[in-house]
Amino acid sequence: QHIELIETYQYLLPELDFIQAKGRFAKRMKGIKPHIEFKETVIDLIDAHHPLLLLANNEQSKPTFPQSVTMDKFSRMMVISGPNAGGKSITLKTVGLLQVMFQCGLLVPVDHRSKMGWFHTILTDIGDNQSIENELSTYRYRLQRMKYFLDVANKKTLLLLDEFGTGSDPELGGALAEVFFENLYNKKCFGVITTHYANIKLKASRLRNAVNASMLFDRESLAPMFELSVGQPGSSFTFEVAQINGIDAELIESAKGPVSY
Repeated sequence: QHIELIETYQYLLPELDFIQAKGRFAKRMKGIKPHIEFKETVIDLIDAHHPLLLLANNEQSKPTFPQSVTMDKFSRMMVISGPNAGGKSITLKTVGLLQVMFQCGLLVPVDHRSKMGWFHTILTDIGDNQSIENELSTYRYRLQRMKYFLDVANKKTLLLLDEFGTGSDPELGGALAEVFFENLYNKKCFGVITTHYANIKLKASRLRNAVNASMLFDRESLAPMFELSVGQPGSSFTFEVAQINGIDAELIESAKGPVSY
């Protein structure tokens, strides 16, 4: 005789548990509800933190460097360059993860002045994704993903492309990546893209609604600053990063010889 009440509890209690979990998680990372932009598609993140990195660093009493990212219809494709281990991928993942959290009803660790819009589709190409089982190389996987992106992307799509264009011959792969980039741009979608390819940086500087950004690097201390600077592409600082990681100075000097640096 109590089946109806029990079924009601079975529905209600997980909902209450989920709400409480969201609240507890928000308190741990000091999450807030940003201003919701209904009319325009916009990402305006002020002092945004990657939530998992923030929690991990808090446990170890380590600082977490916030990033501020602004994208609208006039700057909807952001190409981030700069040194390895400088924070490019973390910045890209911060934008993507916060957007997914926001659209799932979670509070996010940003400044209260932040604004966030709404996307119908969020598409990602992050990581290696090789598959022995499916005989899928890194580059084949990336090509299949890119074909899908070109088919479905539109002005309500957010693209997250990490190490864009890698996996093949740098010159030929870079040329194909440039064509992909321009076609995705013409779909009027939003995107955060990390790359080391000079031709992608150059293409972004020539497209009206694309923008270059870079992760800053301190040449004196040879240390990444984990700070995003919008407006200029950045160097990969290949030799400096090699020096930081203990590569012998003679080997680095030998590598500098064949290239203009």
